[in-house]
Parts: sequence; C-alpha cells; structure tokens
Amino acid sequence: MSERQDLCAEIPESRFETHTWTGSGEGRLNEDYALADTAHGCAVLVDGATGLTKANLVAGESDASWYARSLCKAIVSRLHLGTVRDGEQIRASLLAAGEEVAAAYRSLPGAADLARIDEPNGSLAVLVWDSHRASVTLLGDCTAVVGLCDGSCRTLHDDTLTQLDEKNYARMFAYATEHGTTMAEARRALNPRFIENRLKMNEPGGYWAADISCRGMVHATTVSFATDEVAWLFACSDGYAAAVDMGVLADAAELGRAVAAGQGVAVGDRLRAAELDDAGCWRVHRSKTSDDATYAFVRIAS
Repeated sequence: MSERQDLCAEIPESRFETHTWTGSGEGRLNEDYALADTAHGCAVLVDGATGLTKANLVAGESDASWYARSLCKAIVSRLHLGTVRDGEQIRASLLAAGEEVAAAYRSLPGAADLARIDEPNGSLAVLVWDSHRASVTLLGDCTAVVGLCDGSCRTLHDDTLTQLDEKNYARMFAYATEHGTTMAEARRALNPRFIENRLKMNEPGGYWAADISCRGMVHATTVSFATDEVAWLFACSDGYAAAVDMGVLADAAELGRAVAAGQGVAVGDRLRAAELDDAGCWRVHRSKTSDDATYAFVRIAS
C-alpha cells in the first residue's frame, strides 16, 4: 500500500452536508461557497464580500463569488493529511492558498487601479479531522459549533466585526428615525461609516479577515479536540447565523444541533420567512433584508 493510501486510511468515515440560500437583491449572485474532501478529512466554507464600490473585474460573476469559490478550492487542495495538521500548519495552508488566489486576481485587467476597499474579501471556516484530532479554524465572522459525544457543544465565534457592524446599524436606525428615511436610505447616507470599518480590516486594532493582501491569514484561530470526543462539526456564514438574531433559534449551539438533527434546511427557510417579515430592517437592525446564508456540517463516524 502506498504512503498516500496509508495516510488516507487514518481518516474516519464521515458525512458532509451543505446548503445555501442567496440573499436579497435583484440579480444578486451568491457569494458564499462550501466544499469538502471527506477522503482527506477537510471541509471549508468561505463567505465572500464585495468591495464597497462593487468593482467587478471577473466576467460572468461577482468578484466576491469568484474569490469565495477560488479560495475555498485552493484551501481544500492544500489540506491533505500529513503527520499533523495543527493550527500553525493550517494557517500556512491558508496563506499559501490566499497568495495563489491573490496573484490570480491581481492579474486581471484593472486590478492594479483598485483601492483596498474595492477588492473582494471574506470570512472563512475550516473543519479538519483525522483519527486523532478534529479541529475548527476561523477567520472573520463565521460561526462554528463542535458537537461532542457527551451531548454538549462548544461554540466558536470572533465577534469583533459583529460589534463594529452593530454600532453602524444603531446609527442607521437613529438616522432613519430622525430624518424619516428608510433603513436602506440611512445605509447609503452613512456609507462613510462603513468605509471606516472596512479600512480597519487586517489592521492592528481592527479585525482580521481573508483578503487580497493575505495579511489576516496568520491570525486565523484554531481549536482542537480529540476525535473520539467529537460527534459532529458545524460552521456557517453570518447570513445563516442570523437565525439567532432573527429569533428563529436561541443560540448558535441550537443552530448546530438543529442541523445535526436534519433540520438545517427547515431552519434556513424559517430564517428567510422571518427576514421577509421584517424586510425594512426595523425590528432587527441590519444593512439589508437578507444575506447569503450557508452552512457546512460534518458527522464523524464513532
């Protein structure tokens, strides 16, 4: 048997599931992407974000959808089983994948003329498992839940960007109330505030994310567990995690448990109904009715 086959044999059987919903907006493209290679014990979800000026250099799709798909595939291709896949090795894989995608983007006509806030970026979650360890790596505002065999859950989330966004959502509500505008009009009026936030990306004192500069990749955080303690791994984009904000479920752990119980699609559909019921964003303050929503789930055989 080859060394490659020996390594693959160390991966426990698993089942991967993903589902996605496209956010609101006429003609909008889905800018989330999830992919797994269960034979090599890895799954990746990337939540892409369009540059603030909505520059579009990629033919046939948005730059953010291209970035999410390209980065996701590049990461998966690098997460082959080795002697150990710890946080340092995963971050090295993220950096190498990010640099490959960045080089491809910079080769596009017009890329050299873009400011940093015009370029695509994103958040990501990486799920890795073998016969010894199962781990979750996060960068940006994706959410992950690890379901343990004893029935408990561990939730992982960096709320730095969430807190920055919530300050602007509060400003939007105050502006709309004072000036008698819609929340969408308030969002446009306060665009300089959102630019201020975007300029904090991958800067000390700001927040870390995946982008063309690749500066954030080394700041991804990894949490590991013994595989025999883990029943399942769950990750989602902030658009799917919004089910908690919209009151569909109580918290992220309940979100993970619902997907584990086969209710992931039903939860996503309930989320969409709740968002449409608050299409003006008055009850739950946010910048748009709905965002792209995606989850990735892996059940590991015991």
